[in-house]
Amino acid sequence: MTATAAPLVGPAEVASFNRDGFLIVPGLYAPEAVLEWKRIMSDLVAQEPHNQSGVRVWGADNLHPVLRAGMGDDRIVPVLTKLISPDMEFLSAKAVFKNSATKFGSPWHQDCFYWDGNAKFSVWIALDDATIPNGCLRFVPGSHVKVFPRIVINEAIGFGNRIDEKDLAGWPILDVAVKRGDAVVFHDRAVHSSHPNVTGADRWSLISTYRVASEKDACGLNNDLWKFPFLVSGRSVNGGAR
Repeated sequence: MTATAAPLVGPAEVASFNRDGFLIVPGLYAPEAVLEWKRIMSDLVAQEPHNQSGVRVWGADNLHPVLRAGMGDDRIVPVLTKLISPDMEFLSAKAVFKNSATKFGSPWHQDCFYWDGNAKFSVWIALDDATIPNGCLRFVPGSHVKVFPRIVINEAIGFGNRIDEKDLAGWPILDVAVKRGDAVVFHDRAVHSSHPNVTGADRWSLISTYRVASEKDACGLNNDLWKFPFLVSGRSVNGGAR
């Protein structure tokens, strides 16, 4: 797998990330690399035929070695260290797949609803082109500055922790259509959702999640999943090891 040149993240990109809570990084990964990741993940997901959520999560310690290497290589690490901190550790990766069986959109939510402790940062990687018809992401720029009221809905598809759309009245909404290999880095308080996939064709993405390694994190709700973090840069006070 050949690495592409690391995208430039300069003062303008840092300012945009700090203002909006997310940043689109075009061409972060080569298309042929993410197609291989899609093949690996689809093989793993196929071993769980009863998974109806369209989501599969792996901790850093039990992720396929090809995927784990990609989560800490010289494409993503310079982006994370310039946007967030020189000390970063990788926690988990999540496959998200939409097709004719799992076509529903994700409701509005903040990722911090699903864990506790310090802020986490995720990288949403397009393994296929993501468009409005096939279920691309939607973000609320600037929403990372607050925690919104949470409502709990018990549905088989998951995403039980949600934001009532009326609480977003007056906030801007941005549809984020991207190409295969593009990525979106976002704060865990950045409000987001996704469109439903109305095309009937597969649309896959990979979401990797990180935290600042030099800050002690009491992430009790995900202690088992994040028990063995993978240090990708700098130093860790949370037990992360290279």
